Amino acid sequence: MKIEPGWINDINLSFKEPLVALKNVMYIIVHHTEEIGWDINKTHRFHQEHRGWSGIGYNFFIEENGEIIKGRGYHVGAHAYSYNQKSIGICLAGNFDIHIPSIEQLKSLSKLCIFLLEQYNLSTTQILGHRELKSTAKSCPGKNFNMDQIRESIKIQWLKYKGKK
Repeated sequence: MKIEPGWINDINLSFKEPLVALKNVMYIIVHHTEEIGWDINKTHRFHQEHRGWSGIGYNFFIEENGEIIKGRGYHVGAHAYSYNQKSIGICLAGNFDIHIPSIEQLKSLSKLCIFLLEQYNLSTTQILGHRELKSTAKSCPGKNFNMDQIRESIKIQWLKYKGKK
């Protein structure tokens, strides 16, 4: 799958330290901001100013309108303890313990995951919600975010995509 111009927006976030390239991606990990009304800029500032990180911890961010924005891109993230070196973190704006993701967010998540599955030769079983990781007590990406349904939907779309190649 080719990335069309503008498919993933790059707003050129500035990081405090140089980022390290990802080498062996084994997982895609899905998150939510858990905060209502947070966009990529607010999340980036929070991670820098309150967490003390170089910048946003996620590799990609999906706004409420479905816009996909590059965070750390193809560099080691800071989104899932002990998984950062081997995963791509995708964060969706919103609190899915309270709300549900927008249709636009779900479409963009599917498109991005299919692209990453193809790029890294992964299967849909390697798409995980943050809460599915060992030693994670969070509900992330939220109680209203059914990871089994998401994986199944992406699998169906991916098989259709592969059949058209």
